[in-house]
Amino acid sequence: MTKAAVTLADVAAEAGVHPSTVSRVLSRPQLIGEPTRRAVHTAIDKLGYAPNRAARHLAGGRIGAIGVLVPDITNPFFAQVVRAVQRGCRANGQTMLLADTDQRAADELSQARALAGSVDAFVACSPIAATERWLEVVDEAPVVFVNRRAKGVASVALDQEAIVELGVTHLRSGGHHSIGVARGPQSYWSSRARDRAIRRLPDLVEFGPVAPDHAGGLALARDLVASNVTGVLAFNDVQALGIVAGYRAAGLSVPHDLSVVGSDDIAAAAISDPPLTTVAAPVERLGEAAVDIVSRLLEGSTERAEVTLGVSLTGRASTCPVPASSTTSVDKEDRQ
Repeated sequence: MTKAAVTLADVAAEAGVHPSTVSRVLSRPQLIGEPTRRAVHTAIDKLGYAPNRAARHLAGGRIGAIGVLVPDITNPFFAQVVRAVQRGCRANGQTMLLADTDQRAADELSQARALAGSVDAFVACSPIAATERWLEVVDEAPVVFVNRRAKGVASVALDQEAIVELGVTHLRSGGHHSIGVARGPQSYWSSRARDRAIRRLPDLVEFGPVAPDHAGGLALARDLVASNVTGVLAFNDVQALGIVAGYRAAGLSVPHDLSVVGSDDIAAAAISDPPLTTVAAPVERLGEAAVDIVSRLLEGSTERAEVTLGVSLTGRASTCPVPASSTTSVDKEDRQ
């Protein structure tokens, strides 16, 4: 076996340890016991393994990279978080390694496992895999969850219950009494947090769970047309834009036939037709806060911070006061 062909996994097998342990020996040896360090270095010498990134950053005790996992990189919400994390990494002299998990727990864990030997820490956006599995995969590496709370894990999240409260309050202030709320995927912590607010607020019409994407909004639009709701709070802006498109395809209009409120305030919300009323979130601040927490953890902090960021309502043309004689589902069917 040539030196170039020897991998970190080969060293781990020779030493009888997990690959992440080899990475820790190279990047933060003070965290590993002497017998294990000796076994790993013996295996390295025997196989002729030449660490790449680890060798370059060995003097600082770090690899110099942060792993970021997102469930859907095509969603502008996660793209904004990633951009903020990358900006923070650049300022800290770090590299960012990105993986898309396609909203699957198994892919989430396999991607994290693949990155484990190449990064110092993780930022996991809306992760859905079990916390204990996550901690097994990352081993001693710091991890920050974005939009998920979990015992023993640092996190930064939006005030999910406030999103529901602000959206519903806005619709009710316009005279809407029959208000629909799109529930998100139950694998998301944010969905379960919003469900608590939905249960607490009276007289809401629940739909879903609904996929948090444009196609999910299109499908939800069909159910909304058949209902008597005059306003709806979507799970996010992308889904809300799907609802608007679905109503237009049915020969109906937003906001005359349905007032629509989104969530996040992505760039497309302000330039859509009509411009989208939304519960605006400091999305990039999520990424910035995650990098700040990672930096403190890498410096030795043992605090598992739980940061909550506030949200606000941005009113635009996709909502209006309910007409004096609101359109019923029968009227809607006659207009199609």
